[in-house]
Amino acid sequence: MALVSVYIPTRNRSALLRRAIDSVLAQSYADIEVLVCDEASEDDTPEVMAAYIERFPGKFTYLRNDTPQGACRARNRCIEHASGTYVTGLDDDDFFHPQRVECLVNLYETHAPSFACTRFRYFQNEDQVAMLRDRTYSPAELAKADKLTLPAQLYANHAGNQVLTELSRMRELGGFDEAMPSWQDYDMWIRLAARYGTAVRSRHLLSFVDDDRSRARIRNSSKRAEGSERFIAKHASLMSADQQRNHRNIQFVMNRERPPLGEIARNVSLGGYKSTVKVLIHKFFGVALG
Repeated sequence: MALVSVYIPTRNRSALLRRAIDSVLAQSYADIEVLVCDEASEDDTPEVMAAYIERFPGKFTYLRNDTPQGACRARNRCIEHASGTYVTGLDDDDFFHPQRVECLVNLYETHAPSFACTRFRYFQNEDQVAMLRDRTYSPAELAKADKLTLPAQLYANHAGNQVLTELSRMRELGGFDEAMPSWQDYDMWIRLAARYGTAVRSRHLLSFVDDDRSRARIRNSSKRAEGSERFIAKHASLMSADQQRNHRNIQFVMNRERPPLGEIARNVSLGGYKSTVKVLIHKFFGVALG
């Protein structure tokens, strides 16, 4: 088995961190190392990590920043210290299906893509995804995947916030762009696809993303809009006119704007029709769809 490095940035979420780590330890794929970068946590995170390190010698690398430097820098620190052939990530408030890593490694080694990813599900209560988490898939089911091309990715981030790729590729591309205030993951996937070609995505829900609205989140902040602006500027040379119109509609949706009809008409996107529909629904009915 090829070693898989799993990086986890964390700050002041020791209880959620345990859930995330336990989902990695429960993987059907055995050859995994876990790298946790602690963003100057003021709770019992150091003690939690000390306990894991004692129970699982050689399994964990624990890094700690004396001052918060951002999740993007924390991910990059883990990547710098990783030893795996492959690398994937996990946010401290999310968790994996037990067969996620097995599925991604098999897809990667079968299809030789730029990266492999799975479908994902947002949840606000863990009970909402309990049945999906506990389902067991056969090898034939896990082998089912769809191609994820660069043009498709340039319309929207279909990969989610985590993928699996070769560690050497992440390092060659310089890791996550720490100058991006948000959308660092989306930016990374575009750079991987632009350099190494088409990706693949499992047809199954094997990643679960905590969407608890009570906690501060980038997707609920002004950083999200700023990140999208930088994303468009950075990748404009790769985008068609239709893709750029689609991203302007995405910005309208993120900013809860209700632009004039003339502006909506100028930005109609055929390939990204869903964002156009969302803008129209918000314009006429005041309903903002995520």
